[in-house]
Amino acid sequence: MRYGLYAGGVCVVFACALAACDAGSSSVSDASGGAPASGAGAPSAGAASTVAGASSAGAGTGVAGAGTAGAAIIMKPSTTYPQNTAGAKYPYPQGHAAPHCSFPVYSTDVVALAYTNWKTKFFQGGRVIRPENANDTVSEGIAYGMLISVYMNDQPMFDALWTYAKGKLDGNGLMNWHLDASGSVMDGGGATDADEDMAYALLMAGAQWGGTYNASAVTLINAIWDKEVEGGSNVLKPGDNFGGSSQTNPSYFAPAYYRAFAKATPAHAWAAVVESSYTILGLASGANGLVPNWVNASGAGVDGPGNDSNGLYFGYDACRTPFRIALDFCETGEPRAKAYLDKLVTFMNTAGGVRLAQLKDGYTSAGANPPGTLGDYGAGMAFYAPVGVAAMSGGYDSVASGVYSSLAINTSTTTSASFTYFHGSWGVLSLLAMSGNYWDMTQ
Repeated sequence: MRYGLYAGGVCVVFACALAACDAGSSSVSDASGGAPASGAGAPSAGAASTVAGASSAGAGTGVAGAGTAGAAIIMKPSTTYPQNTAGAKYPYPQGHAAPHCSFPVYSTDVVALAYTNWKTKFFQGGRVIRPENANDTVSEGIAYGMLISVYMNDQPMFDALWTYAKGKLDGNGLMNWHLDASGSVMDGGGATDADEDMAYALLMAGAQWGGTYNASAVTLINAIWDKEVEGGSNVLKPGDNFGGSSQTNPSYFAPAYYRAFAKATPAHAWAAVVESSYTILGLASGANGLVPNWVNASGAGVDGPGNDSNGLYFGYDACRTPFRIALDFCETGEPRAKAYLDKLVTFMNTAGGVRLAQLKDGYTSAGANPPGTLGDYGAGMAFYAPVGVAAMSGGYDSVASGVYSSLAINTSTTTSASFTYFHGSWGVLSLLAMSGNYWDMTQ
């Protein structure tokens, strides 16, 4: 759940070298209608995390070229990676083929290093912390960690995170979404994106390790259905205590998950949630695939919680949308997913990659700079990493390769200014997807 501004001070990186970084802190607001976290400085104009090797070495995000001719995937055996839990059905790495997507040339060492750096920096005390926000915790981060750990076959980290989540449930059986460094609830209620990520991770854990994970997943999926799906319309609510047809968040739409949830809880009409999600996405995506952060059921942009006017634009929520939709296309070939992905990747790759090379952290639906500070800064991994996953859908091999190359650089060290909680998390998740290690193990 990302309410309000997240303007990241991130690092400019090109394929051939590391350029100077702006070390400014990120400014984050996850509280409903809240201001950016106190003490978090705004970035200097032009700071950016760069997609490596762009056609123009200008300001902003530069995306690397298609990769070395004749390069081959490097996939080492699972015994290479010490985090692997013994006895798992699907040890890392898998390199699972995606029926409808193609991967860039990747190395499993790159993905493993990204995971190790993420764990070192953000997994502390049995939870995921946000160092840029006084080491607080959000349910979203717990869920990201559960997804990362189940696909990296790190059962101890998974169990610690799920134990933490279970200790922070609200009255509806969903994790309170915002806690301070001591574990006290700062903002209560569930955040649907986190809840569905946790539920999906639990289903994958059941397939990976057996045990009681599947039963826990069913309990959580039932709670999501009861409290976070609007009755009658089957529109996904953004939380268990607000929203629905009047206010929903397209970056939470996860049709691949709902297909898995339908198998686990067949009494619920998850297929109807797939339909409502794609209907709203189609209405909201416009000519460029630049869905607003927040929309109503008619696809029109609306203010976010707390009358946040950035809800009208493509920003720090909406940037995640292509990742979730690409997952569904890669597994099912869903034509509505492909139509959306084509729009978004084509816009991002305008003029042979020039736009992606200079990617900003916000756009109007027409591709212009929004009012206010949104869109005034170079975009980090949370913006371009999902574009790389979307580019695997066909016809954009150079985009996928360029994004992968940049993620490899930006996740290679914990000291990079681009490796903040939000950007780093989406960098690692996207690397998993781009290497065939983010897939439905229950199929």
